[in-house]
Amino acid sequence: MAQAAEISIGRNAPKIGNEHYAGFWVRFLSVCIDLLLCAPIYYGIRFVFDLALAQSTGVSMANATVDFAGTAAKPHELYQWWFESGFAILVLALYAGFFSSKWQGSPGMHLLKFRITDIEGRRIGFKRGLLWCVTSVIIWVICFAGIAYLQSRFDLSAIAQIQFSCLEQNIAPDDCLHEIESITDIPFTSFLELIYASLALFLFLALIWALSIALPRDKTGFHNLICGTRFLTGRP
Repeated sequence: MAQAAEISIGRNAPKIGNEHYAGFWVRFLSVCIDLLLCAPIYYGIRFVFDLALAQSTGVSMANATVDFAGTAAKPHELYQWWFESGFAILVLALYAGFFSSKWQGSPGMHLLKFRITDIEGRRIGFKRGLLWCVTSVIIWVICFAGIAYLQSRFDLSAIAQIQFSCLEQNIAPDDCLHEIESITDIPFTSFLELIYASLALFLFLALIWALSIALPRDKTGFHNLICGTRFLTGRP
């Protein structure tokens, strides 16, 4: 009798195989869904900050730019930083809350029918969920290191405005190079080489991160390895 029950349990037990771990693309798609769902929250908070900024300074964030070059911060720049920082903290807290909830995942993960667990398949707590979110952000910051360097060294928004003005006024791009070089303080060809190098660095690091998820049997990824978490197919 006991032996028959043991055989029955063995047959009904889930197999340990690649099909029981959520892979890269379904996880990527869930992030896209979550971003779409976050859009109303983002623009709602931005609207409130924009009203406060317009009342206090007369400048809205839609017309404001953030200066990353190390100069003194202006009121609209401070509002922009507060807004972006507040929204990032809110999203991290929401994600950690969803991970530790009965859903064991974000709305996108719930729709696509997979969940986050610890290495033994149990529901994780809020602290571990928050650690996963922070670790993921750090990995993405590393991937965007080259682009962040460009943003910190050059006023990319001013360069983009010059290029847009040239297109709007049907001015040949070569005629705008002098204006761009006056902002970058380096030859335009060197500036382009920095852009290509930053993009290549991003693609290389992002590819390594993607392969760290796609290649292992348990689809771990660096952040899951650090946090001791796994993504399993199926809802709780």
